[in-house]
Amino acid sequence: MSESPKASDASSSAAPEEPVVGILGAGRAGTAFARTLLRAGVAVDIASTRPPRALQHHLKIYAPGAQPVHAEDIAARARNSSGIIILAVPQEELDELDPDWVANTVLVDATNTWQDELLPGWLQAAVDEQLPTSMALAGRFGAARVVKALNHIAHADFDDAARPGADLSGRRALAVAGDDESARGLVMGLLFRMGFDPVSVGSLAAGRIMEPDGPLFNRPLRREDILHYAR
Repeated sequence: MSESPKASDASSSAAPEEPVVGILGAGRAGTAFARTLLRAGVAVDIASTRPPRALQHHLKIYAPGAQPVHAEDIAARARNSSGIIILAVPQEELDELDPDWVANTVLVDATNTWQDELLPGWLQAAVDEQLPTSMALAGRFGAARVVKALNHIAHADFDDAARPGADLSGRRALAVAGDDESARGLVMGLLFRMGFDPVSVGSLAAGRIMEPDGPLFNRPLRREDILHYAR
């Protein structure tokens, strides 16, 4: 008589749980990221200034399938999965985010500095010194590993630009910058899954080329275009 399968054998053969990414910001950029992640089989928790109950209807329209959560809970599931949180809030609202909310995560800085935007003092000081804003964010959110990505493509282009079924030559290239090589690699893997061709440009300081006044901003790029500027 054959033995019945052990519980451990059954659990080991079960399909792995889908990864989870958190998104801070439910505006046009945040929901565009969420839609692409969900299509790629990545679960999404998303938070904004509105409480989860008030956010539900908005997400049903703009990011169906995304789970609304409180901002302070944004990393709860991600820490045990992908470890990735995407920061997609206006920079003028950054002081409203408690750094503890994203501690021990990979924090993807998808933000940009816009003209006449009223910035927190610590960020305005970096702008005045002509430093890449991601470096200031890395100081502010010191318990997270900050990676610059997803900021140099317009949210209106995001859905159509993501091509997970295409080989690399048929994908839009996106730059990735970060001081932590492991964190940078995690983000590149996520971008690949979403349907892009991720290209490392080096450290956070190198991310300056991805900002609104830089050569990569809001341009449809191939890998060789980005590598021309990589350090």
